[in-house]
Amino acid sequence: MKINVFGSNISALVCAGCLAETGNQVTLIGNRDKERSEPGLLKLLDTQLDAGRLELSTGYDIDADYQIISLEPGNCSEAKLIARSLAAGTNPSTCLIIRSNFTMGTFKTITELSQKPCIVNPDFASEGRAIIGFMRPDRIIIGSHAPEAIKSFKRLFAPFNRNHNVIIEMSPESAELTKYATNAMLATRISLMNELAQAAEHLGADIEEVRQGLGSDQRIGQAYLYAGTGFGGADFEIDLSRIQKIIHDSGSDEGLLKAVSLINEQQKEVLFRKIWQHYNCQLDDKTVAIWGISYKPNSNSIEGAPSLALIKALLNQGCRLKIFDPMLETNFTMWMRETLPLEQQKRIEICADMYEATEQTDALCVMTEWQSFYSPNFETLKTNMRTPIILDGRNLYDKLWLAENQFTYYGIGR
Repeated sequence: MKINVFGSNISALVCAGCLAETGNQVTLIGNRDKERSEPGLLKLLDTQLDAGRLELSTGYDIDADYQIISLEPGNCSEAKLIARSLAAGTNPSTCLIIRSNFTMGTFKTITELSQKPCIVNPDFASEGRAIIGFMRPDRIIIGSHAPEAIKSFKRLFAPFNRNHNVIIEMSPESAELTKYATNAMLATRISLMNELAQAAEHLGADIEEVRQGLGSDQRIGQAYLYAGTGFGGADFEIDLSRIQKIIHDSGSDEGLLKAVSLINEQQKEVLFRKIWQHYNCQLDDKTVAIWGISYKPNSNSIEGAPSLALIKALLNQGCRLKIFDPMLETNFTMWMRETLPLEQQKRIEICADMYEATEQTDALCVMTEWQSFYSPNFETLKTNMRTPIILDGRNLYDKLWLAENQFTYYGIGR
């Protein structure tokens, strides 16, 4: 099969690499800037380039068997230009697949402009697990009114649908809404757990124990029941905003999702409130270590990350910060320059080692659940820190053990 994949985001790169790995001839119309932030992606792309099944290009064949649009959600105008160019194609079997999370109804415009049968195939794979999410999906949604295009799509994705049938067919409108609804549901679960965490602290309960009790109910399940410092990620928050508008435009009151967003924004400063109370509102002479800047592990994305809210709050109180993240890249430096005054930037030290970041500090805030943070050397931490205080934004540690070893511990809902 001859395939064009349009896009430079992780979704596009993974799609191009995985389809090439299954024997197709794939042209990626994009660049590889984000490959290093996704585990296994660099190797996948290099292997397929070396094998000759994948090529990078600025041009493309308008008569390829499949045209896959996997652009960023805000690039609707670029998608429309691509669609217009495809209208000149002469291959009657060309199938146009939209994996981008555009606004509702965009598929209609793209179908009309391209004059090609169109399929909405939302990408549900999350950053950090994008390759396995593509290769072993829990569902493959096909939104289309074109039977021949559906058959063609099923042939293309057959290698990823072998163990058991995970394909769900529906209308394009339902496929678009399913993507938004999924993220809205996940966001709601997270914010509910964060509200319950506040109640747990008030009652002397432990939200981790509550989570286990909730998750054991088969009607609920274990996923996205972890209390923490709130969710981030640009796409997640964009989807939440868009579905609020969809609900509003339908004539309903989107009060639930407004509350979900509000809870999440408040939760991003939960560790700041804890350290501020611990030090009786006197933070101007404190040095605080922060482990984890990205909004989730195995990603370098910081858009909407709770860590950024914590950084700004601590700096506004006069703190000095020592920061470590295993995948901290220039995007954080750019954020500092664009967001923070020069005086505040000078109070941030970026460290090359997680333990270096804790030297001569008055507290450690753990913001991202990177694997390397799960079992640190607590004796080293105690030696390094002026005051052995751990604020665990992901509830990674045994609070009783830490207390027994002379640490002051603050978790979420614990």
